Amino acid sequence: MYCEAEPVESNGLERYAAMFPKDRIVPCGPGAKWSVLPGEGVTLVYWAFEAPQCGALPTHKHAEKQSGYILEGEMTLHYDDGPDRVLRAGDFYSIPGGVGHGATVNGKVVILDVYAPRRTDFEERFRFNLRATRAAKPSSVVLEAIP
Repeated sequence: MYCEAEPVESNGLERYAAMFPKDRIVPCGPGAKWSVLPGEGVTLVYWAFEAPQCGALPTHKHAEKQSGYILEGEMTLHYDDGPDRVLRAGDFYSIPGGVGHGATVNGKVVILDVYAPRRTDFEERFRFNLRATRAAKPSSVVLEAIP
């Protein structure tokens, strides 16, 4: 079921994050935010990238299969063993495990990826990012100086 959430930022990058509460969408690099939801045998990742801060995602590979859906925006997917492919909102993609790939972000793009089997490395890194983001926010508790 699809449920559109209210925008949580003025740029609207997170407006599709109904299953990822806004306080769980955290920075993961320059011009990039993410949220990770572990599942049984899969890891679901919500990505929000914005150029120019995040213009290129370097070529990499991983053992897990990666399947994704472009919720908003446009990016160019680069494969080591094939032609580049421009992906726009509404497009799906699938990358077999072990295949080198990267991307160029055109403007802003919001993606929902599913990795199978699970990306426990992403799950652990996300927990670290989430704790660090929460720790960096100023506390709402006001401490009074003791005279």
